[in-house]
Amino acid sequence: MKKNYTKIVLDLVMAITFVLLMNPRVLDGLPFHEIAGLIIGVAILVHIGLNFRWVINTTKKIFDSKLPNKTRFSFLLNILLLISMATVIVTGILISRVVLPSLAVQGNHSIRGLHSFSADATLALVGLHIGVHWQWIVSIHKRAFKSREGKLRKGVIASVVLSLAILVGGIQWFASTSTPSKGDFNPKQMQQFGQSTNNVNTGNVTNSTQQGPPNGDFREGKFDGRGGHEDHGGSSSPFLVILNYFGIWAVIIIPTYFLEKRILRNKRKTNHVQLQDSK
Repeated sequence: MKKNYTKIVLDLVMAITFVLLMNPRVLDGLPFHEIAGLIIGVAILVHIGLNFRWVINTTKKIFDSKLPNKTRFSFLLNILLLISMATVIVTGILISRVVLPSLAVQGNHSIRGLHSFSADATLALVGLHIGVHWQWIVSIHKRAFKSREGKLRKGVIASVVLSLAILVGGIQWFASTSTPSKGDFNPKQMQQFGQSTNNVNTGNVTNSTQQGPPNGDFREGKFDGRGGHEDHGGSSSPFLVILNYFGIWAVIIIPTYFLEKRILRNKRKTNHVQLQDSK
């Protein structure tokens, strides 16, 4: 049971971090965006480790006809999610401007496009993942907050409220004290990058400043690292960003949950009819 609680806490932290990464202007701008991106990559490895036994057992039975369709679908969904997240992280490293600038690829507009697409795909896949496992999530929370006698666990509730208060307070403090870094990108380096690219492609250095976003956008944290200057959320407030993307997830989770319930209900009816016919 403690392992399930660990999974819930880890997944919640990953979810909050991920939606904050969808808007590179929040908190400290690109420094936070790139550092948190690497941290979430480590968290994914921990997540896989906590579910390693399920992964191994399901992989062995993936072609077994007795394996439930939901388990097979969940396995496929997890594979797609792993691929999309890996793509986000790898392309993020290849366009890094703060943490690993030495690994950045010149002329990386296509990589930025792939980074943007894989981030959006991951957002949708995470929503499906949560929707498919929503019953399990609700069940774990019921066990966590209620004893076998049906009484509320006041200690657990108090711990959760305190943890959320610390998390919210920490985000608010960081958001109020941090400012978008102005030293992340050296204008001379960006100009040299544009000139070298133009020299190779056209031999014309007059349009070198058009090879990337304006230096002001980099310094102000407006460059979203995913191929454009604007983010989906439209606001740099961390709380509004979290609310926005959790709302997007809700649009995916709710119909996924009810669709699964409908499929299971129809399957039970079919099995019941078959059982009656066999008698």
